[in-house]
Amino acid sequence: MLRRSVLFCTISFLLLSASSGFARNILEKKIQYIDNKGKVGQARFWVVFLGNYDGKLTRKFPGEPEGLIDASVNYQLLSSGYIEGNGYSAKGKIDAKPAMVINNANGERKIDMDSIDYIYDFGSKVAMLNGENGEFYMDIEGTKTMPKKFLMREYKLTNYFGEEILKEGSTEIPLAVIVLSKDGINRAKKAQAAIDAQAQ
Repeated sequence: MLRRSVLFCTISFLLLSASSGFARNILEKKIQYIDNKGKVGQARFWVVFLGNYDGKLTRKFPGEPEGLIDASVNYQLLSSGYIEGNGYSAKGKIDAKPAMVINNANGERKIDMDSIDYIYDFGSKVAMLNGENGEFYMDIEGTKTMPKKFLMREYKLTNYFGEEILKEGSTEIPLAVIVLSKDGINRAKKAQAAIDAQAQ
């Protein structure tokens, strides 16, 4: 009986570790969002999946000169404040950390999460705290691309034998808008409503 209990605890721990391993890198950032059906929600620990991209990345491997390699990478916007990419190449696992970019009449420039009011139109547009609006891109080592997806998964703090860990707390939620500022929800609603009206 004791042996079964130990085995069960071990299996449970391994399953818990597998489901929350990615979550260990997630820091708290309180946001509001509007899903693809117009419902408003809130989250504290979250990941927004932006899509998988195949392309060439510049990397240096031990004993080899730096060069371009083919890679397939999934990118996510984390509540920690940046975009992270994880994937594979012919030489094994590969990571990337693309920049966020706004493109408008003033040209292109890199931006950070703290300067963003909200991202809307299903991840294709961004509004800045300074009032600027423009197209939202990822700069993947010189290649600029819009998100293919805009799906959020929320994580919840869970007490596990006296230790708080993050576990997946929702299924993937298709988003229309994610509001990164404290008071931007009404501005975001108006901007998205205008986009929706144009599409009709």
